[in-house]
Amino acid sequence: MSDVEWHSVALAPVVLVHGTEALIADRAVQRLRTLAKEADPSVAFHDLVGENAGAGALAQVTSPSLFGEPRFVIVPELQSAPDATVLELLDYIRSPEPDVTLVLVHRGGNRGKKLLDALKKAGVPRVDASPVKRAGDKQTFVAAEFARAERRIHPEAIAALVDAFGADLAELAAISRQLIEDTTPEQGQQAPQLSLQDVHAVTAGRVESTAFAVADAAIAGREQEALQLLQQAQLAGADPVPIVAAIASKMRSLAKASSPGASARTLGMPDWMLRNLTREARNWNDRSLARALEAVARADHEVKGAGRDPRSSVQRMVMEICRARRAR
Repeated sequence: MSDVEWHSVALAPVVLVHGTEALIADRAVQRLRTLAKEADPSVAFHDLVGENAGAGALAQVTSPSLFGEPRFVIVPELQSAPDATVLELLDYIRSPEPDVTLVLVHRGGNRGKKLLDALKKAGVPRVDASPVKRAGDKQTFVAAEFARAERRIHPEAIAALVDAFGADLAELAAISRQLIEDTTPEQGQQAPQLSLQDVHAVTAGRVESTAFAVADAAIAGREQEALQLLQQAQLAGADPVPIVAAIASKMRSLAKASSPGASARTLGMPDWMLRNLTREARNWNDRSLARALEAVARADHEVKGAGRDPRSSVQRMVMEICRARRAR
C-alpha cells in the first residue's frame, strides 16, 4: 500500500482514505469525484451507505452497464459497513472491474482490520487522513495551502495563523483561504509575500477575530462585554455561522485544557495558549462546561437552518455561556 497526499491522489481501481481528520478525507473524496467527472462526464456515481449498502449492492453497482459508462463507487463509512458488504469487498479487491473507481473511506477504529490488511497487501493507494496535531505539522499544512494557491507567505505569518486558528483544521483552512482571497492583487499585478503584519491587518476586526473576542469575554463570564462585541460584529454584517464556529472552537479548546493530564504537546497547541486556557478552566467544572457546549451545539444547529432567527440564536448562546460560567 502506497501513501499519497489528498491533493495528489489519482483515480485507481481501488482507493483507500483512512483516518479521522474529516477535512482531509472529504478533500480527497471530492478530488477523486472531480477527476472522475473530468475523465468522463457520463460517469455514474454510487454511494454505498445505509439501505444502499445491503447484500449484493456492490456487485450491482460495479457490474458492466448496458450503456458502458464508467462508475464511481464510494463506501463513505467503511468502519460501519455491514459484514455482508465487507465480505463482498474482500472478494472484489482480488479482481476489480476496469471501468470502476472504488473509494473506501475508513474513519478510524479497529473494525474492518481484515479488509484493511487485505488492501495493504493488494498495494492500493492510501490517503492518510490522520489528525494533524503538532503545531509544526499545522504550519506545514498552512504553507501547502498557500503554495497550491501560488502565494508566498513568511514563516512568522504562518506561525501566527496556527497560533490563532490552529485548534480546528477546518477553521485553519478557512482563514487561510480567506486571507488568500482578501490579499489577491488586481489582474496583472504580482502578489507580494504575505508578512506577519499582513496577517494582523487582514484578521484584525474580521469576524474570526471578533468572534474569538466574544468567546473570551463569554468564557470569562463578562456578559455585557460579550454582547457588545457580538452586536458590533452583527452590525458590521458578520455571518452567524462563522461566529458560532469560532466560539465553538474556543469552547472545545477550553474543554480539552480541562482534561486530566492535558499538555501543550498532546493537545497540539502553543504553551502560552494552554496556560491561558488552564487558568480560565479553574473557573469551570464538568457541569458548567457541558451546559455551555450544549448551548453552542444548539446554536450551531439553529444558524445552519433549524432556527428562524440566527442572530437571536447567537445572542442566546453567548448569554447561556456566560450564565453557565457564573453558575459554576
